[in-house]
Amino acid sequence: MQMNRFDWAEILDLFCWGIGKLSRPTLHNLLAGRPEFAHGGKASRLLQRLEKKELVERKGRGKDAKFAITSKGDDLRRLADPAAAWGKAWDGSWRLLMFDVPETRRKDRKRLWGILRDRKFGFLQRSVWIWPHDLKPVLKQLIEAEGIPECFCGFAAQELFLCSNAEIVAAAWDFESIGRAQRAYEQNPAVSPANLDKITSLSTLAEAVWIEHKAYKKAFFLDPLLPYALWPEGYHGQAVCHRHEQFRRCLARRLAQLIDE
Repeated sequence: MQMNRFDWAEILDLFCWGIGKLSRPTLHNLLAGRPEFAHGGKASRLLQRLEKKELVERKGRGKDAKFAITSKGDDLRRLADPAAAWGKAWDGSWRLLMFDVPETRRKDRKRLWGILRDRKFGFLQRSVWIWPHDLKPVLKQLIEAEGIPECFCGFAAQELFLCSNAEIVAAAWDFESIGRAQRAYEQNPAVSPANLDKITSLSTLAEAVWIEHKAYKKAFFLDPLLPYALWPEGYHGQAVCHRHEQFRRCLARRLAQLIDE
């Protein structure tokens, strides 16, 4: 099973439901709520991989084993927290990335567009993309990993003419679609904290959590998580996080109740 960084963070988030340590049976039951861990020894193999990467630590053996997230694992988990991106200071400069890939290399151009969209860079014009933070480390990583041709040109713009930062944000990102996705999360009855009190087993609780987490990820799928200074009017990201945090507080309480029963 292949996992990217966010997937690891998602699994590590199991350890942050309000319980500092999880026993082996409890953890297996929680993972069983997710389809890819429902059968066989995949949960055990996952725990071994987490240990090998020093993301969790084990104390004890067999059924008596308990697992806790390490400081390294907690740092990785926090990378998926929108508040970390929102709180990143903005120096007031836009970074512009320009490139020129000829029509004869249309496949390379589309691949490059896909990579930049995946990174949530702002699409200002066909070959002009923007980002509010330093681009150099990201571009270096892209070039080394993807073999992108040497057609880049980067600028830092400290001053805007004839437009505002708000207009740049509105032009470069589709916040109308982002807003719809985030309002859908807020209005989704499946992520209501009240539903957790009706759950009577750990595996069913975990299934409810994966459903909520999938909806939560969808709410931020297109969101570039811009710093506070660049938030568009009516932005719903923070409201989504508040609802998510409320869900997690209720989840921690219900998890503790089920473990004690």
